[in-house]
Amino acid sequence: MKHSASHRRVKTPYPLLSILTAFLLLGYFYLSSQPDLIRFYAIPAFMLQAPVPEVLCAVFALVVLLELRNVQIQRQHQQSIMQRVEEQIEELLDTKKQLHAKAHVYANHAEKLKLFISDKLLEYIEYDEKFLHFKSIASEVRHNGVISYDKLTTLLDQQLNAVGVVDLEEVERLQEARDSLRYLWDLLDLSTADNIALHIANQVCESEEIIFQSELDNNQESIPERPVFAPRAALVKALQRCFGSTPQWLDDTTLQMPEHDWVWIQAAPTDDLLGNENHIVLALENLISNAQFFTGRVNSRKVEKRARIAVLLDQQQGYIRYQIYNRGPHINDNAAHQLFQLGYSTRRAKEHHGKGLGLYFVNEIIKGYDGNIAFSNIHNSSDVLSLRIETDSGEVITEVIELVIEEDTPLCRKSGSDVAARQLDWVVSGKLVSLEITHQSDQQTHRQLHEALQRGTLYDPGRQALPRWQMQMESKRKKSSDLIFKPLDCAGVLFEINLPGLNARLEGDLLTANEDDMARQVDMISSRFQRLSD
Repeated sequence: MKHSASHRRVKTPYPLLSILTAFLLLGYFYLSSQPDLIRFYAIPAFMLQAPVPEVLCAVFALVVLLELRNVQIQRQHQQSIMQRVEEQIEELLDTKKQLHAKAHVYANHAEKLKLFISDKLLEYIEYDEKFLHFKSIASEVRHNGVISYDKLTTLLDQQLNAVGVVDLEEVERLQEARDSLRYLWDLLDLSTADNIALHIANQVCESEEIIFQSELDNNQESIPERPVFAPRAALVKALQRCFGSTPQWLDDTTLQMPEHDWVWIQAAPTDDLLGNENHIVLALENLISNAQFFTGRVNSRKVEKRARIAVLLDQQQGYIRYQIYNRGPHINDNAAHQLFQLGYSTRRAKEHHGKGLGLYFVNEIIKGYDGNIAFSNIHNSSDVLSLRIETDSGEVITEVIELVIEEDTPLCRKSGSDVAARQLDWVVSGKLVSLEITHQSDQQTHRQLHEALQRGTLYDPGRQALPRWQMQMESKRKKSSDLIFKPLDCAGVLFEINLPGLNARLEGDLLTANEDDMARQVDMISSRFQRLSD
């Protein structure tokens, strides 16, 4: 309606009715002044007498007033039309300016996007060239180092046979040198492979053939080297390479790194793995090295001494599971899909050489073993704790503690208090006899007796790998004890590797080892066929 009104032709007001009425009135007065015409036309006398002239003048005045009113209305209408036209012109000019500004902005964005794409493309091209150059160097080293490798291996074997069991330290040193040489050779072998996953898968198939052939022949002595290894042994070697010292066994499942008490390691007995041990050592070494890197990046004032790095080894449904936790920053959704791509690195240090290869190698190795690797961000969570303290003096203290998160920082406060603090303190009379703690989140009660409390610091027994709090106990005076409760920051990233065990692979249990994942894949395929049928 607005555009149709603006395009309508503007009419010029013309007082036609007033002019006609004026001519008729002039003719009437002219006729009344000519008696000859009155007699000729036989006009009645009353037409020329009052009040006819007055009525005609009044009619003429009324017509003139109506014409003036009409002219005024038309002028107002024309003014409104002109105003709308001017507004449309201004709107058109504003739209043109906005389009021009948008075009300018889009042009700048397109230019920036073009520069960004070109920079990334050049970066990937440069990285591909470096990777190809790296592969060519590795191939050349491997090709020219075959003879040297054989000579060194033969020399080390001769030394091992010559030493025998006389000097165990020398035997261990020579065996470590031989293992390191073999590790380097396997790394060169992977670096020169066109498809790492396929290359490893072929080696695993060859290992399966050796195992099956040995079972058919029922003579394992003819096999020079059984292609299986213990997952715990691979973990120990990876830890040794990362920390420079051999981990020590505290019990059947707990490992401890000398001079690195901030590393928590739990390794349960599992089935053996089929294949080359050095491949898994390489994958674990990369993940543990990343954990070491990001642990050093975290602000030391916010990082607690306990569990900066946690490593867990266990077995679930035929799969050997490695879990490696580090205090690194969370991985966002944008980086999740390209985390294991060639050239992508979570490390932003420019002085780091070879970045962008580690996680790619890890993913290819895991795929070659028919396994999978995933990660999950670990967040701090709030909770409510019920604390019961009993002393030898008979005093019993019951407290309810709330764990709260403020600005991504874990804090604590007593129930009913609005002020959160970094720690809570108590002074109790006598020595501690027992300590009971119940978490509202899992409704589990943990009781610690006097012997366990003598260690000085008690960590969250419900989550030993990632403790949410710690309790420090100090007996400064004979008749009293000091208790300090402090929440711990456990935010970080957890990488999980699942590899099929030897028994599950040989007995065909892989088809039922991960039923949830298979059901999810079946549902996904069914939905695709359903869309096609619809």
